[in-house]
Amino acid sequence: MNPWPLIPILLLAGSPALLGQDAAALMKSGESALADGLWEVASPRFRQVFARPNLAPELKAKAGVRLAEALIREGNPTEALEILEQSTVTADPEAPFWKAQARAAQHHFGEAIELFSTILANPASPHRNEAGFTRASLQLSLGLPEDALATLALLLAESTPEMRTKILLYQAEILLDLGRLEDARRAMPDIAQVAPADAPLAAFLEAGLQLREGRPDVAETGFRVLLTQTPAASSEGLSRRQLHLAAIGLADAIAAQGDPEVASRSLLDFIQDHPDSPLLDAMFSRLLRWLPAQPTATDAVLERVAEWIPPAVLRPISGIPGAAGGDAVSAWPAYPEPRDNAELIALALYLRAVGLHRIPTPEAAEQSRRLINRLRIEFPDSKLASRAAYQLARWNLENGHSELAFAALETLREVAQSPALKGQAAFVEARAAYQNGDLEKAILRFEDAASFLTGPDARAAKLQESITRIRAGQAPSSSLIAAEGKPADPELAADLELEQALSTAPPAAARTALDQFLTRHPSHPRAAEARLAAAEAALATPQPDLGFATAQLDALASQPADAAQISPARVALARLRILDLSQDTAATIAAAQAVIDTYPGQEEAEEAAFTLGSALFRAGNYNPARLALEKLAASTTENPDRAQAAWLLAARAAALGGTEASKKEAIILFDKAIETGGPVTAIASLEKARHLIDLTQSVEAADFLKKWISRLPPTDTLRLPAGLLLGEALFSQGTANPTSLADALAVYDKLLERDDTPPALSHRLQYLRGKTLEQMPDAKDATKTREKEAFQAYHSVLDTTTTPAEWEYFERCGFRALELLEKAERWQAAIAVARKIASFGGPRAAEAAERANEIHLRQQVWED
Repeated sequence: MNPWPLIPILLLAGSPALLGQDAAALMKSGESALADGLWEVASPRFRQVFARPNLAPELKAKAGVRLAEALIREGNPTEALEILEQSTVTADPEAPFWKAQARAAQHHFGEAIELFSTILANPASPHRNEAGFTRASLQLSLGLPEDALATLALLLAESTPEMRTKILLYQAEILLDLGRLEDARRAMPDIAQVAPADAPLAAFLEAGLQLREGRPDVAETGFRVLLTQTPAASSEGLSRRQLHLAAIGLADAIAAQGDPEVASRSLLDFIQDHPDSPLLDAMFSRLLRWLPAQPTATDAVLERVAEWIPPAVLRPISGIPGAAGGDAVSAWPAYPEPRDNAELIALALYLRAVGLHRIPTPEAAEQSRRLINRLRIEFPDSKLASRAAYQLARWNLENGHSELAFAALETLREVAQSPALKGQAAFVEARAAYQNGDLEKAILRFEDAASFLTGPDARAAKLQESITRIRAGQAPSSSLIAAEGKPADPELAADLELEQALSTAPPAAARTALDQFLTRHPSHPRAAEARLAAAEAALATPQPDLGFATAQLDALASQPADAAQISPARVALARLRILDLSQDTAATIAAAQAVIDTYPGQEEAEEAAFTLGSALFRAGNYNPARLALEKLAASTTENPDRAQAAWLLAARAAALGGTEASKKEAIILFDKAIETGGPVTAIASLEKARHLIDLTQSVEAADFLKKWISRLPPTDTLRLPAGLLLGEALFSQGTANPTSLADALAVYDKLLERDDTPPALSHRLQYLRGKTLEQMPDAKDATKTREKEAFQAYHSVLDTTTTPAEWEYFERCGFRALELLEKAERWQAAIAVARKIASFGGPRAAEAAERANEIHLRQQVWED
């Protein structure tokens, strides 16, 4: 059934005078419906008038224009355009305006803008102001804000005071969106002269300006007044979108005053009342930004958004026999059909999933993964489905599931609708490839990212691409090189130079590069960062330049505005390093404690805690050092290498603590350092063994070393120092367990057989072999020891004509061989050995020569 009443046939009959009168009545009725927004009612009435024969040309043209207007507003611009192009309609002065509107409705924006331009060129054109506003809106939609501002400026010259205010407000709104605050402030009309109908918009823009100008407290009041007005009062001057932007502005103003929790609560309350807001995405992005880095399981935001997530429905999958039973298949999750507030539910799923992932528990991680997967399954057509896939890929990368992550990121680059998301996926994939050493793939993906991203993000991708190219031995990105007379991007080139300097190694080269950068770009926006990095590099060189580092930090202090962009904790830590390297122990201890107290929970505080422990250790305050280092090691979770170093230094402090209890506790601390795993595991293992031997726990030391050595690869160089300690532990058991001497000798023999045993160590091993053989009974005569073999071991180091690689054990072996010959009263041989030792010209050469002369004279040994 037709919902609209049929027009009686009688209306189409009658005398010409009656027809004219009826046409006028229909026109009036249609215009009334048009004014009330009843396009569907207006268009049939205008159509009847337009179809009548013998109408006056002016009336027919007017009916055609009004019919076209109704059709355009009704969403039928194609038919409207057909009517407007009829010769009977084109003569109407309003026809060009509605023709332009029809072309705009057909998304032929360029043609529409040209048509509106023609109207603007004639001050007498009907709807000239509306044409100007529409043209400006179209230019904005095409990303031409400067053209839109120029269009509005054309209207100002011929505008009435009331229209002038409207134009200025529109200009201020555009300028505010562009971030041109000073221009927006100049464009704002005097609030006292704004008409009541435009007052809400003026108040909205004023609050937005105050927020951007750094007056969030004043802006908060302005936004709050707008939102507490009655809906009718607000809707008279603000669109629904602007009202919701005011809610966002209120939250931003609260957050800018340092209270993100209250800001989040404000947005959550607004969302609760407006679940279908067109700006939900912007609201949820703020909720996510203000969420703590590590929220609690009962975080108010996470709990609130959970209320908007309906429970998952578990139901059998159709077509699977027996799915209604109690088996695993029957529990497969299935979700409801599309429902109201779908965008709100999807956003709530995403926010809660990301928030839960920040909680460092397996349960939270699993729940977050389930929510992300539910979002992808339940809302496959949502733009958040791609965002969820991107987030899941990042988590897979974090968890080491690289293949899964790369597959997902590659798919996203191909199917994601959002160019920004394509770019982000490419950037993450590029960064992962770079970290994995695949520079060629990283270059390609950074290129992809730069092509999809815009603004600073695109610049960052181009910068990373160029850095990767340089490290791959290639030329920088072509976007940094002048070509065809076009200048290169100087800002991007400077950024690249800074990034190269920041990534230069070793520290000495980094310091030089950063110093050169600061010389060329002293006013660069990141100059403060470069100064701090230069100071840190100067402190990290083999010969730290404390003067240069101090000068850079002093320069930072003299420019507080620039220094505000960098971490004050990093600056304080650099100052602490200068004191530490200056060997000013007392000042170092005080400064380290100040950093710990001022920046609790930050990485710099952890590093300062390690410096504090080290300084106390250096000062001989072993017990306080141990306590500070143990506390640091036990609380450090993000940096296991630092925790291990702290355990090791705490163990050393305990070993030197003086009391027997402290020395025994050192063993536990050495074990903690070993169990932590990291770069000093080997050192901790060696020091533990050394400490056990010093505590006369040689059996325990030998057992520990045997197990450790058995796990080392045959070619591992650690077998040398570990073997020496094992031999010492076994040798020290000789009195109580003679068989351990044979074990010690076997260890030394095996070490001598290694191809990588250096000559200097060979001398030491021969000395240890000799000492061991001197303690071992002779196999043929138990009353004697194996001194002959010991002598052979000692004397073997003298069988060379080259300068020894080391002197200590070389001469120890020589003098011990000499002592054995003297003990056996073999004077001639003793003199020969003494002279052999002296012939090498070592530190004890004079002593050896004197021994030779003494034996010669005392024993009256005469040579032939």
